[in-house]
Amino acid sequence: MPGKRARRHFSQLSEFERGPIIGMKTAGWSTRRVVDQMDRLECAVRNCWEQWTRDGTHVRKTGFGATRKTTRREDPRITRQALVDPTVTHSTIRADVGVATVPQTISRHLA
Repeated sequence: MPGKRARRHFSQLSEFERGPIIGMKTAGWSTRRVVDQMDRLECAVRNCWEQWTRDGTHVRKTGFGATRKTTRREDPRITRQALVDPTVTHSTIRADVGVATVPQTISRHLA
């Protein structure tokens, strides 16, 4: 079909593409019509719209992994307490630091 560009497989939607998709869907366009207009996969358009309706945003999340429970300032305190008194328990350190830590946090700081 002339005028159609070749579709790239497994490409993510850019911020430039997400905005118009949200606009068209908000205006009442069907998913199929948006797919034809934007020349993107149906699942990509559907996922973008679902994220918008679920989270209220079309912006991709930044960073990766779990969020930190301790600050960089609290980390040396945890390590120091565990090294100074090897018999100290996890619950004692957690109470002193004032942050909900798990035993793996302390062992990770000592490694």
